[in-house]
Amino acid sequence: MHFIIFCRLLGLVLCGNAVIVYFASHSIPLTIVTTLACSLLLQMVYFGSVLVLIWRSGCACIAD
Repeated sequence: MHFIIFCRLLGLVLCGNAVIVYFASHSIPLTIVTTLACSLLLQMVYFGSVLVLIWRSGCACIAD
């Protein structure tokens, strides 16, 4: 996936999350906290997927 597509999808998910939380709660502080938590969760998942890809590439080199 190209980096620009990744950034657009990440922004879309975070903006969508913020809009949904704001319309559900009508609270700006809760919207900010929830959006930051969602951002942190997405970053952790991305970092984990990079670690898995590195681990799998290392296993493929050992198997050869």
